[in-house]
Amino acid sequence: MMMLPSLNNLPDHWRRAPSRWGHPLHSLCPYFTMFPPKIPHVFIKWLTEPGDIVYDPFSGCGTAPLEACRMGRIGFGSDTNPLAYLLTAAKVDAPNPEQVRNRLKKLRTKCIPMNSKTTSDDIRMLYSKKVLGQFTCLRKNLDISRRDDRFIMALLLGVIHANYEPGRPVQGLSINMPRTLSMSPGYVRRYIDKKALMPPEIDVFDLLEKKFNRMQLPSTSSTRGDAWSQDAREPAQSMIDNNPAKLVFTSPPYLNLIKYGDYNWIRLWMLKKDPKSVDQLLVATGSLLRYLDFMKSVISAITSSVREDGYLCLMIGDVRKRETGKIINLAECVWKEATQCLGWKLKGIVVDRLPTQQKVSRIWRDSRGDATKIDRILILSRNSSNPLPPLGPIQWAYSTA
Repeated sequence: MMMLPSLNNLPDHWRRAPSRWGHPLHSLCPYFTMFPPKIPHVFIKWLTEPGDIVYDPFSGCGTAPLEACRMGRIGFGSDTNPLAYLLTAAKVDAPNPEQVRNRLKKLRTKCIPMNSKTTSDDIRMLYSKKVLGQFTCLRKNLDISRRDDRFIMALLLGVIHANYEPGRPVQGLSINMPRTLSMSPGYVRRYIDKKALMPPEIDVFDLLEKKFNRMQLPSTSSTRGDAWSQDAREPAQSMIDNNPAKLVFTSPPYLNLIKYGDYNWIRLWMLKKDPKSVDQLLVATGSLLRYLDFMKSVISAITSSVREDGYLCLMIGDVRKRETGKIINLAECVWKEATQCLGWKLKGIVVDRLPTQQKVSRIWRDSRGDATKIDRILILSRNSSNPLPPLGPIQWAYSTA
């Protein structure tokens, strides 16, 4: 399978961007395996025009849909994971700043810390009595069907745990813990005992307001998108079918790499969701054949959501089989077994070789397992006569657009 020569240098476009480039809303809440916003930015600028629909059926924390909205497109995202749905919806359909301020003020007034004795010991060990009392009240009163409450919940999930050392500015509400993932309860309990950790004494609302002030919420005139909860193997809801996307840009799950429920059990507790039930909803298999069957079902469902002159871009990393050490070009497998047979035309493949420190699997060190340093982006079209447009220079001098 040959890579088009004109795409060889495409990653240079996003590598020229500052390392933390992107609107502050992208950092609303950490999320496993999120790609940097500069990558979808390049594809959205290249393959769409203002007003076009951009859709991600594995939206994660909503990076591609949000970037689409920021660029004057309409960003749609769906995901089976309830945490992913919430974060995507909070970003692409955000309230205006005044709504958030008013709601936070009202919640602060009515949210008297509640008795948290019935909360599990796994949660109680992470927080001070004051923080846990405020959590319990917010968990009861936030209604995520409301735009303002959904955004405040996303704010809260973004600070629900973070690195913390006494004497330094507090970034999160828990004992010292990575921001991105929730370590297992047993591990955390042993770590607390070993290090004699104490949680920070802090007001939840003070920290929420501090984070909110950094988010730079868009004005009411900004383009809005939408998000919904859905298995990617199901056809997208009618708003996509009736007005298909010019671009689907997504990163499907890899082979059995991450248990999203287990590694987000604290955030899912706040959302009143069971981590094991979430993981049962998500596809995680070490079998290449089962994975390709899954991807064929996904591509079949996506097809009707893409315009005849549109594009499907799949960002898929190479994986290493633990048993043999053999590296699998998973993108090539998906092309041959799950897209070509459904009539999609390959326009090109972009190879992005990532530094090890940028891969999420670095946290496992010598046990990082299946992940490699190579991501590949398949560029597909429904129409063989649909040429790739030229890509002009991209200005990276700003950090919030």
